[in-house]
Amino acid sequence: MTDIYKLWTRKEELENIIKKKQEDIMQPLSQSTGELSLYDQHPADIASELYEREKDNGLLELLELELEKVNDAIKRYNSGQYGICERCGKSIEKARLERVLNTTLCSECARQKQDKTTRPAEEDILSSARMADKGEAIQVAGYEFYE
Repeated sequence: MTDIYKLWTRKEELENIIKKKQEDIMQPLSQSTGELSLYDQHPADIASELYEREKDNGLLELLELELEKVNDAIKRYNSGQYGICERCGKSIEKARLERVLNTTLCSECARQKQDKTTRPAEEDILSSARMADKGEAIQVAGYEFYE
């Protein structure tokens, strides 16, 4: 299967999923729960429905972002830039392109670009373990917290 065929197939797949998610989200919450009115319900009764709706909104946003990336990959393919790392100019590994169709970076550049997680400086100061190391005890209701 050629790369462009895979890209177009993925694009159609994403468009269908996005369309279905948008239809589900546009459905009123009262209709999806089967209740005639949400007014007489306790707020906690519909909390799981609301959570699912918000989760679907987040997934929809991720799917739309992926669709943008696939569209960009199709444009790069048409301009002859598909499969070339936009950072170093080398060819992107074939195995990487098979796994991540819309990638713009080779694996080496992707590793270099990857965020290195650093913890905030506040954690050094606020760490309860460091307090305990200094011999200071945290007391709750007259008892040491770590006992």
